[in-house]
Amino acid sequence: MQESPKRKVLIHETLPGRDLKQKDMSGKCLVGSTVQSIRLQDARCRFLRAQNTRFQNVSIDQALCDKGYYQDCNWGNLQIQDSFITESHFSGCRFEKSEGKLSSFGLSTFYDCKFKESRFSEISFSGSWWQACRFENEDYFFVRFPSSVFIDTQFTKCRLQKAIFRAATFIRCTFESCDLTDSVFHKARFIDTEWIETDIHQAANLEEVRYD
Repeated sequence: MQESPKRKVLIHETLPGRDLKQKDMSGKCLVGSTVQSIRLQDARCRFLRAQNTRFQNVSIDQALCDKGYYQDCNWGNLQIQDSFITESHFSGCRFEKSEGKLSSFGLSTFYDCKFKESRFSEISFSGSWWQACRFENEDYFFVRFPSSVFIDTQFTKCRLQKAIFRAATFIRCTFESCDLTDSVFHKARFIDTEWIETDIHQAANLEEVRYD
């Protein structure tokens, strides 16, 4: 399919592999579509709306992709660096084997989402909201979640080395078989949160933590 910049709504279509360098994809609406092997570099993709859409082998590099809305979408092998996906909403989404560094999802919301086998380094989720989500076999290094809220969310077999949860709130959450080496929970609050085969004392900073 030859993509026209004037086309805003794509229904049950496939966007094949291509480089979108310095392109503006803002305002697109994708429904029941597939985005395959596309590279966004030095590009803009603001206010994107996607429902029941599959993103496979997508690379996002130095892109502005803020204020997006994604419902029941699947990402496989997402590669992201030096980009902003801030103030976005994700509902019923699945991320598998993603890799990312030096990017921000700040002030985004996640509902019923699953992250599995991702490798993130220096990714910011500052001020994010998570509800009924699941992190499974995630590998994080210096990933930041300050002032974030987690409700009914599970962390299972995750390596959260030097992860920053400063002033975060956890309500009815579970940490199971997780590595919390040098993570930071300064001023965090835990309400009805369970620790299963996980040692919270691996953390580097537990000052002013509250357990309710």
